[in-house]
Amino acid sequence: MSFRSFRLRVFLLVMIVAVTAIGATAWLTLSLTSREVRLSQRAAVEHQTAIVEAVQRFGLLRGRWPGLDRLVAQLSRDTGLHIQLRTQDGVVLVDSDNLDGRTSGPVQGTALGIDPRPALSPAITRTFDAPAGAAPPAAAPGAVAAGVKYLLTLGLPEDLFGPEPVDRAYGSPPMLMLRQAAQYRAALIAIRCIEGDGAALSTDRVPYLTAVQVSGNRECVQRASTKVVADTAWLGEIGNVYIRCTQKSEDSPDCVRAAFTTGVSAPAAVPLQLYLGARPDTGFGELRQPALLGTAGLVLVALAGTALIARRVSLPVRRLTEASRLLADGRLDVRVPATGSSELARLSESFNAMAEAVQRSEERQRRLIADVAHEMRTPLSNLRGYLEGLSDGVVEPSRELFASLHEETLLQRRILDDLQVLALAEAGDLGYTFAPLDLADVVSGGATAHRAVAAEAGVAMTVDAPAPVWIEGDPDRLRQVLGNLLTNAIRYTDAGGHVLLRVREEAGEAVLTVQDTGVGIAPGDLQRVFDRFWRADPARQRATGGTGLGLTIAHRIVTDHGGRIEVTSSPGVGTTFKVIFCRR
Repeated sequence: MSFRSFRLRVFLLVMIVAVTAIGATAWLTLSLTSREVRLSQRAAVEHQTAIVEAVQRFGLLRGRWPGLDRLVAQLSRDTGLHIQLRTQDGVVLVDSDNLDGRTSGPVQGTALGIDPRPALSPAITRTFDAPAGAAPPAAAPGAVAAGVKYLLTLGLPEDLFGPEPVDRAYGSPPMLMLRQAAQYRAALIAIRCIEGDGAALSTDRVPYLTAVQVSGNRECVQRASTKVVADTAWLGEIGNVYIRCTQKSEDSPDCVRAAFTTGVSAPAAVPLQLYLGARPDTGFGELRQPALLGTAGLVLVALAGTALIARRVSLPVRRLTEASRLLADGRLDVRVPATGSSELARLSESFNAMAEAVQRSEERQRRLIADVAHEMRTPLSNLRGYLEGLSDGVVEPSRELFASLHEETLLQRRILDDLQVLALAEAGDLGYTFAPLDLADVVSGGATAHRAVAAEAGVAMTVDAPAPVWIEGDPDRLRQVLGNLLTNAIRYTDAGGHVLLRVREEAGEAVLTVQDTGVGIAPGDLQRVFDRFWRADPARQRATGGTGLGLTIAHRIVTDHGGRIEVTSSPGVGTTFKVIFCRR
């Protein structure tokens, strides 16, 4: 490719513009990204504790997460951070970017855990002593502490929010732990009974309900206490965790905490993972002076390159525009100068080739009209002469004369029908119905239909199609092709001659061969075989009623099937037509 190539010049200009744009964009992106990362990290460190505490308190006081989106949206506006909360399984529960109608932006890879479950009261673990006067139940050494007996046998008081029982056993750490877990669960049930599904506890301190709430809503409080105390499965699960822990080690605060965590996990909201990131609020005002200078330079380069291209392109384009206008006005001989080897020069050459093709097409159309007029002039003149002779009484009417006139009329009709089929085929409007078919079967049927004509002409016909050869095609149109080839073969073969039809599969292609021992075609005429109205022997064709369009139509049909026709001939020896189809 030379440097003068138009394509190279455009390529180099585009590369300069692209490299400049990419460099400016990369610098701006890295600058703003690093700045946003620093701001995001600073804001995350500054606000993460407050966000964790706010979300954790929200879940603790409600025992569920509905309505969390409003809190997250407010926290995002207050802190300027992108806040995303996920479950332990990685499912996104709330995303502040989505709440603002944006696609979720990037977040930091490190998550902060949010556990909305209440904490065990420190007073319980500080009083971790076996209750006085209580003896542990019979069990293996170090198995169950004294308070477990009461956990399993005495159960909880019916009123969880009433005064503590007098029995000193209720002051044991296991019972205090159990009562706190039960109070949290009952408080969540009671507050929803009092205020509805969206209600929240007023405090995170034991017993989680205020004295006013307890005294003013006795029915809801009592109903919640009864439901929790009667849930033996839940109580048994807490007890089992505590027992298994004490069987592995001596009774300890860790066993009480493990049992408490189990008890409050059911009514509490599920733990979440908090991810923080920066909000995508960077605007054009944050572009710095180098970015503005780079943008200005990019615009100048683009303007200069565009002006250069416009100057070099405008003159050839104006010539092409004027030539196109003249061509549209009917000046088929118009051409444009095509000098050099650039793309515009090749475009000019393509225009000249197109104009040449249009001119040749116009000339072919004129020749077609002249050929049609010539073909129909002689028979119509004959018809006119005979009709005038009959009218003037010069010619005596006879059956033979009327039969001859009728045959001439049928010939004109065949010419018109063939012209219509050819026009449809060349316009692409000739309909086809493609289907799998056996070419050998089509040939056998066509030969049968022409045997009577061949016998009348004294021509022997042989079919050599030993095996099926399948192709995709229109059976009616392919029979039309075969009929044209057979008609020509019989017409140009003298009595005593022979016509051979052969179907074979050769090199993955289906090949139909029509071979005759007729008069043959001169070598100089082989290239005109498929032209309209061309005849190897006009006298013989006229005598047998040919239109001169059969091979033209056959060639078009085979081409539309994706095939081709090949012809070889020797004068006085015969002619061979090969129709070749690609097998599908």
